[in-house]
Formats: sequence, C-alpha cells, structure tokens
Amino acid sequence: MPANEPYRAWATFSFTTASGRTNECDLFIVVPGGVYLVELKGHPGRVVNHGDTWQFHADRVRTLKNPLHLTDLKCKELKGQLERAARANHVDPRRIPFIKPAVFLHGAGLVSALDEFQRPNVYGRNDGASGLDKIWDDLLGKPPERESWRITPNTAQLLEQLMQKIGISHSSSRLRFGDDWKLEPRALDAGPGWEDRLAARDDGLVQEEGRVRIYLVEQMATEEARQAADRAARREYQVLQGITHRGVAQAVQIREHQGGPAILFRHRHSDLRLDAYLDAYGGRLTPEIRLDLVRQLAEALRYAHNRSLYHRALAARSVYVSAKEDGSQPVVRIADWQTAARDFDTSSMRSIGDTPLDPNLIEDAAQVFLAPETDQEFADPVDLDMFGLGALAYLLLTGERPAAQRPGRAAFGGGRPASVRRRRRALRQAGRSRLPGHPGRGDRQASVGRTLPGPSRRGRAGNRCPGTA
Repeated sequence: MPANEPYRAWATFSFTTASGRTNECDLFIVVPGGVYLVELKGHPGRVVNHGDTWQFHADRVRTLKNPLHLTDLKCKELKGQLERAARANHVDPRRIPFIKPAVFLHGAGLVSALDEFQRPNVYGRNDGASGLDKIWDDLLGKPPERESWRITPNTAQLLEQLMQKIGISHSSSRLRFGDDWKLEPRALDAGPGWEDRLAARDDGLVQEEGRVRIYLVEQMATEEARQAADRAARREYQVLQGITHRGVAQAVQIREHQGGPAILFRHRHSDLRLDAYLDAYGGRLTPEIRLDLVRQLAEALRYAHNRSLYHRALAARSVYVSAKEDGSQPVVRIADWQTAARDFDTSSMRSIGDTPLDPNLIEDAAQVFLAPETDQEFADPVDLDMFGLGALAYLLLTGERPAAQRPGRAAFGGGRPASVRRRRRALRQAGRSRLPGHPGRGDRQASVGRTLPGPSRRGRAGNRCPGTA
C-alpha cells in the first residue's frame, strides 16, 4: 500500500458496539476509491458453496457460512460508532463515508467454485489464479466510481481521529471464561442480545471443547432491556439443570463475563446449525437418515416434555448437528432454550420457568417455523413445540423451508394452515400418515414417539440417553 495520503489501514482490531457486542475485525482500509472492512480467510484448497454455506476442500473439509453477511453488519455498526464519535466532537456525521464489506480469500493455491450468488464482494489474490476478482486491481486499487466519492486526505485524517475516539484495541486471542477456558476471538454466532464463541479448555488437565453464550446485558440501552436479557440468561441455564439427554444442549456452567452473564455449553468446533448442515450435506441424505433426524428431534422433545420442559420457539437455528467429517452419522441437539418454560416444583424457581414468551428473544430467521399462536401471552407450550417439530420435519423431509413468512392466526380462517397440510403430506410420503395429535397434553407428548417408526436395526436404541423410552 502506498505510504501517502489518503491511505490508512488498521489490522486485527476490535471495537465495542452500542449494544455491547465486541466485533473482531481483520482489516479496515482507507483508499482513494473508498473505505472497506475486509474479512480475511486463509483456507487452502477448493471452495464450493451450497446456498450461503461454504466448504473448503483440502486435507480436510472446512465449513462456514458466507462471512460477508456478518462483515456487512460490522460495517454498519462501525459506521454508527464513528458517527456517534463525530457528534461528540461536534463534527457533521454525514462526513463519515460509507463503509463497504469485502471478503479476501488469500489461501495459497485456492481455487474458487463459488456460484454467481456467492461471488459478489469476494476477492482472491492479485495473481488471479483463484478465479475470483483481484483484491487490488478490482477493489482497493480502483479509482472511485464518481469523483465526488473520492476519499480526501481530510476525510482520512478525520477517520483516524475518530477511530481513536471510539477506543479500538488490538484484538486479543486470550479471551477467557473463568480460569480454565480460552474463547475464540471471533464470534461463532450472534442473536438478539447475545453472541456465541467457541471455547477450548487450556488448563492442561483434559482436552475439551465448548460453546460460550455471552448475554450482552451491561451495554443495553434501557434498564428494562438489561433485566430482560439477564432473565433470559438465568432462565436458559436453570431450565436445563438436571436435563441429561444427548438431544438437548447441556449447560455446564454460568458465570459473569465482561459483556454480562455467560453460559458454557458442551459443543464441538465442527458442530453445525441444522440449516447449515442441510446446505452442506443435504444432497447426500437418504430418506432413512432424514426420518432418523426427525425421530431424534421427537425423542428429545418427548424427554424434555416428560420433565415439564418446553422450548416454545423451535426452529432450524435452534438445532445443532454433530456428525463425522463427511457429514455421516448425524446427531441433533436442541439449543437456544432462553425462550423455554419449565414447570418447577419449588415456588422460588417458578418465576424463571413459567413466564410469557418474549418475542424479543426470537431470531427473525426462526419466524417461519413458529406456530400462529406464538404471539399469545400464554399459548400452550406443547402446541408450540408440536408445531415446531412439524415445521422441522417438513424441512428435513422435503429440503424446503415450511413457508416464506409466518402468517397470523387470522389468515388461517380457523382451520389448519396450508404449511401444516404440506407437512402432513410430507410425512405420508415418508410412510407415516399423521402429525402428533391434540387430544390432551399427556397424549400429545406420547404421540410424538408413536408418530414415527421405531429405532432402526442398526442399534440406535443402545445409544439413547437415560430417560428416553
């Protein structure tokens, strides 16, 4: 990069957003043609995509979601912080230029087979061998599209001042959860008021992996929002105590973290969300495997319901899949229990487990899997879970989302929604003729298992956790 105006660059830094989330960034660069936040990926081999799920095939297969979406969010949040700093310095925030996201795949020998929908704003080395656009010739070294958009030395100097103002810091790879766990510097996932990070135990006693969910309580805008997030954290941990089924996320420990309460879960670095798993490996799944995944979900729900635990917002993003490297032998695990309800025996716990469902805790992407009565203050939690199970069964058996959007109750005219009828047909085609019924709570719980065929002859019954019938 030329050593003259207006060129500027900040590498491997972090900044805190207005919501309290810490964003880790690879490269923020100012060039005459614009301002860019660049995500760097050095994976070697051949990269292919299934939807927005990418796979790098080399000595092993590495799977990740298209990082452009998260980078775009970081761009918006960084621009917002710079605008806040400008106002604090009595500078017109309109002087802050638009920050554009980009992904740079710089692995030596990388070859891209990304389709036309995943290639935009993704760049390779400047030698062009990857088949992608060139990082310098096609992005950083290009002149501005309009002369009025050119980044001037004055704008570059202002950005340098404001970057200091917002308190960027060098990214640290030694993020901690207690004394024994090291957190990955990059967030694995993020949702309303929380972020997940992979964790590894590094005390030398055993090799162990996990996932830490950090609730961003302290930096929330209002006291009401802070209290709601704190309740969600305590609820997620407490409702899972005593739950020991392989199909339900296991909460190991809760403690305070810089961003608020944080929960450590059992997790492997190779685990994928159900939607990402289907994007990557759905083409290889036989009807028997798809039915087995539905059966696993039904067994996990039956186990939970037998212990008066109800998820209430079951969706594809609420399910993780553990599998071998080639995607075989998948095992599902239901997560995201911050929306849960549980009938506790003691009155001291009832306020945690028996609360109305807070819509602010539900991801936008989960909406199409939710029952139409989800918005009711005290909807029957068994009904909500049965609807979610049917929606996931439809996704697993057909490979399609159950709907484009979640319609309201009025749209159904008192009858069953078309999406439920489609799920019923999907189950019929798989050899079963009905979804779980609704005669009574006990019957509905038992019907989850009766709806699906018994364990296959491969011996799955011997792998069940205690408590499953």
